[in-house]
Amino acid sequence: MAEINLKKLSRAELLEMMIQYSEEAEAAKEHERLYKEELEKEKAQMQHEMAEERARMLAAFDEEKAQMRAKFAEQKAEQKAKFDKDIEGLKARLTREKEEMKQQVDDALMKIENSQSLAEASIKLGGIMESAQKAADIYIETIKKNAQKEYQDLMQEIQEKREKLQDEEAMKTEETAEVKPKTTRKHRSTKKETD
Repeated sequence: MAEINLKKLSRAELLEMMIQYSEEAEAAKEHERLYKEELEKEKAQMQHEMAEERARMLAAFDEEKAQMRAKFAEQKAEQKAKFDKDIEGLKARLTREKEEMKQQVDDALMKIENSQSLAEASIKLGGIMESAQKAADIYIETIKKNAQKEYQDLMQEIQEKREKLQDEEAMKTEETAEVKPKTTRKHRSTKKETD
């Protein structure tokens, strides 16, 4: 059918048609070129945006990494300071305990040197004499406290008895004072009767 149409067309029409097709092909090529350029521009823009986004992400990551490193360094410094403080405390404690043990050994050696016999040395080293002396001191102190308390209780009891006796004597003197005027009245009345 197309062949029939082409055969029916005149040379001028065919030429015009070819020119038209050629123009359309050129327009299509131009359109394709423009479309490719636009795609390239979009691609370049997307690549640029992705590069910027990647740079921003890398910058944020580097900043976060720097913050984490700073925080880690700070925590490490705190832990080191705490560790150094603990070590110093342990060293001081070790030195103190070492001094105490040295003092104990020196005391034990002095007790051994000052003792007359092996039995006396073992008693001194065992601390039996010191313990017995401490127990005796505590016992004497307890007896003193008890005696003092008993003495205070006795003095208080004596004071209470004195006050009670004084109250009783005062009551007796009041009673005798009340009784005397009554007897004088009776004597007067008896005198009147005898008169």
